[in-house]
Amino acid sequence: MEVSKISALKDIKAKIAEYNERLKDLGRTKAQLETEIISEMSAEGLSLARTDFGTVSVTKLDVASVKDWNAFEDYIYENHALHLLQRRPSDAAYRDELAIRGEIPGVETFTKVSLSLTNKVT
Repeated sequence: MEVSKISALKDIKAKIAEYNERLKDLGRTKAQLETEIISEMSAEGLSLARTDFGTVSVTKLDVASVKDWNAFEDYIYENHALHLLQRRPSDAAYRDELAIRGEIPGVETFTKVSLSLTNKVT
């Protein structure tokens, strides 16, 4: 076992954490700028603006925000509307169901192998 590889992994994890924090900051700044631009364009009655370096346009898209999961699930079952759900099983629920039933038709288990590194607290 090469300690240097574990040390390198620790260093990479630290760099990724730094970049992720910076990425969050940039994401917040981007969202704020987008909000300001949308607000200004709306106030000016614009949905499209052209510049020398690009074009921005305001688009609107209706998206779902479930307020009552029980009512939503009832609707899905009563109307056979499974297409309203995304096609990905919940990993935790899948493991729980396997423990109870032993098998779920149409699904196979894939063992994801990963490495966990915990930094030593000094």
